[in-house]
Amino acid sequence: MLTERQFPWTSPYGLAEGPLKSKGPTAEALKRFFGRIGLLDWSDYDQHYNRPLWELVADLKVKQGILKKSDPRDGSYGKAVWEEVRTRKVPPGRPNSGEYALDFYSRKIVQDEAGELSGSNDIQKVQFYINEFWRIAIANRGIWHYSQNRPFDSTVDPSRGGYSDCSAMVVQAHRYAQDKSGIEVPDPARWKFGGYGNTDWYEDDWPKIGAPFRVGDLGHFHSSRHVIECIKPGNFDTAQWGSNGSEAAPELIAPLRHYYRFPDEYMFTVRPPLTKEEQNGG
Repeated sequence: MLTERQFPWTSPYGLAEGPLKSKGPTAEALKRFFGRIGLLDWSDYDQHYNRPLWELVADLKVKQGILKKSDPRDGSYGKAVWEEVRTRKVPPGRPNSGEYALDFYSRKIVQDEAGELSGSNDIQKVQFYINEFWRIAIANRGIWHYSQNRPFDSTVDPSRGGYSDCSAMVVQAHRYAQDKSGIEVPDPARWKFGGYGNTDWYEDDWPKIGAPFRVGDLGHFHSSRHVIECIKPGNFDTAQWGSNGSEAAPELIAPLRHYYRFPDEYMFTVRPPLTKEEQNGG
């Protein structure tokens, strides 16, 4: 599920003839949501909470058991719908299948509407691209090769493969996030993305944290001083992680409790800063 910070609650929405808010970014985000799951045309994406959107929300309420079919039909947007849409993924056969139906743009405009601080928005952008890097790399694992050579290329395109190991791939993910977002991201190995650094060369020298984990957190293990990166937030049972520990990798670890190195080899998880502002205490 998307967190409240990723897709915050704003306010109830309804039709213009009613007492609720009827125009704003949340309405646009909901239209994009229904479009990505195949129920609304792209041409309908504006910020008016109109009758077609109201009907789609009413159908969703019945389908998900928020209302019974025998209840008065109600297509207004409230917290029960907010909770539901945060969980939904794009269904198989649709473009971007498996991604959250509320895409990054939808989340961003609703964060702005809810008055989220610009700094936290920057962190979420970086997290979005860290996740994107790992998902693309995992999907293209056949053209990645395991290598502990230094220096390594920190500017790789995850869709084209390359040479990396566990700690190098963390650095590459953060450099990718910096390049894609335009936000200055600290090198988690503290080598200014120069192609050096290792698991026990500064990547483990960040504040140790427990669950819940966020995207960008680094899990460390005794065996070969291995490191993995959180790419979906959650706890030991729900978070997902990216790992590059062999020629067969990169791979998805979901959840951590099912990882063969856990718990016997698990050491701790650390939280490197994802923006310069966060690194400086902002």
